[in-house]
This record gives sequence, structure tokens and C-alpha cells, in this order.
Amino acid sequence: MTHFANGMWNWASTIQTIMLREVRCRFAGDPLGYMWAFLVPLLWIGTLMYFFALLGRSPAIPVDTPAFIATGVVPYVLFRYTITSMSRVASTHRHLVHFGGVRGSDLLFAAALLELQNAIIIFAIIWVVLSVAFGPTPIENPLEFINGLLLTAMLGTAVGRFFAILGMVSETAKRMVPVVLRPMFWISGIFFTAPELPSALHIYLQWNPLLHTIEITRSGVFLDYTSSFANIAVPLGFSTVILMTSYVMQSAFKRGRDGMELT
Repeated sequence: MTHFANGMWNWASTIQTIMLREVRCRFAGDPLGYMWAFLVPLLWIGTLMYFFALLGRSPAIPVDTPAFIATGVVPYVLFRYTITSMSRVASTHRHLVHFGGVRGSDLLFAAALLELQNAIIIFAIIWVVLSVAFGPTPIENPLEFINGLLLTAMLGTAVGRFFAILGMVSETAKRMVPVVLRPMFWISGIFFTAPELPSALHIYLQWNPLLHTIEITRSGVFLDYTSSFANIAVPLGFSTVILMTSYVMQSAFKRGRDGMELT
């Protein structure tokens, strides 16, 4: 048991070191530094609020517009940043695998954990601001809200691992990441709910796992909203298939272009 506890402590220290190194490398030389991880999502929310006001649009459910937008933006940011961060660390920190006790999978896990931590902090900041500006804003079903965020993190981790492994052997795969992520902003329910869309579109959008996780997250936050569209099996199944595919790819490739062990 002592040996196991020491091993876990050393592994946790390794993950923390990688996370700190990723933060320093990503924001090196910028006066605002790590603050950009929180400022960009807040700017997105502010921009969407402006367009909602400009177009005279309001949420399809009886909730405040800032809260509605936040419950779409934060899961999307978690999904997007997890994928891009995992793809980045696989190349920028690949030399760390030559040090004892660091594996390629540790780099990917640390990147995913960092983005989950950032998403939680972003949501906490937003909710404090909303509570101060508009009065107390309780989360009606915390367990369902947490479930939605964790499903989003799992989905982002699975897709991020897939692209990270593929990117180690193909430069084209790295360039495909923004191409895949760009349309997700428009079709994943950031500024709309699934039930307000025409039923003819549901047959297609039901295959979008991110739309399901955002709907689950919103159902956990708002008392007056329970999504009849959300199905937990979609993000779970999609994540499982993509994750298993990434392990098959890992086994087939063995080593990346730069000789980094895909472990």
C-alpha cells in the first residue's frame, strides 16, 4: 500500500508539473498571461449578449440571457479547448517523455484536466457576476449540471486524444482540428435549445454529442427547463467509440513521426 501511495503521489506531481508547464508555455511573454484562459470565453459571452440585444432575441426558455448564453459557451469552450490543448501538448511537450516517469498519456491527461479546471473556474466567475448583477442565481440540479460538464470533458478528451495520436503521424490531422471545430459552434445549442428547432432537423442533430451535453448542462442549471431531446447515451457512446479508435491507432502506429512513444 505504501508503494502504491508513493506511486500515486509521484504521478499526481508529474501531472501537476505538466499542467504548470503548459500554462507557462502557452502564455509566455503575454502581460495578461493565464488570465486569457478566462477572458476569451467571457468576451464570447459578451459578444453573444450584444447580438442577442441587437437582434431583439431572447432565450426560448424563461431565463436571463447572460445565464442562458453562459450555459452554452462554457461547455463549448471546455470541449474546444480540451481538443486543441491535447493536440498541442502532444507536440510542444513531447521531449518530456524522455525523462523518467513521464508518458505520452500523462501529457494528454494533464492537458484535459487543465481545461476542465479552467471551465469550472470560468463558470464560477460567471455565476458570481450574475448573482451580483441580477440577484442569487441558484443551480437547480447540481448533480445533473456536473454530469453535463463531465460528459463534455469526456467527449473533448476522447476527440482530443484521437487527434493528438493522429497528429503525431500526420501533419494534415493537426490542420483538420479547427476545420472540425468551427461548425460545432453553430450547431451545438450555444444560442438556442434543441426543442425550438424544426423537428425535421432533429433526425440529423441528434447525432451531435455536444448538443446533448449542452442540453443536459442546461437542464441541471435551470428550474424551468428539462430537455426532452438530450440523451446521455449519445455522448457516452460517441466518446467510447472515439476513445477505443484512438487506442487502436496508438497500437498500430507505435511511434509518432518524432519517435515519441504513443503510450
